[in-house]
Amino acid sequence: NLEPGENSLDRMIGEVESGIYLKTNNSWSIDDSRNKFQFGVEWGQLIENGRLTKVVKNPSYRGVSATFWRNLKMVGDRDSVGILGTPYCGKAEPNQVISVGHASPACLFGGIDVFGGED
Repeated sequence: NLEPGENSLDRMIGEVESGIYLKTNNSWSIDDSRNKFQFGVEWGQLIENGRLTKVVKNPSYRGVSATFWRNLKMVGDRDSVGILGTPYCGKAEPNQVISVGHASPACLFGGIDVFGGED
């Protein structure tokens, strides 16, 4: 879990000249050392001059964990907190499955590799 900060979602979006607001991860891949990752997202919205604009379907982002967290610019307040999770997190042999989740405020990152997506 990530503790809430002091910034409203509107304030964070207003700070962005050109970017994308990503919402609802729907796929993920993390290497065994928990260093490199890639996430697919159900939808996003472009941010242009501090305003949400066009919807983008199925964008993805990837990175290296330490670099990703060093690029954290702002953390959202309590009103931006969402609870995310999956009913099927599996590992081990034989396979063990459990429901997992975490709470997180919205966050603003810079320098993230975002790719794919469609109008």
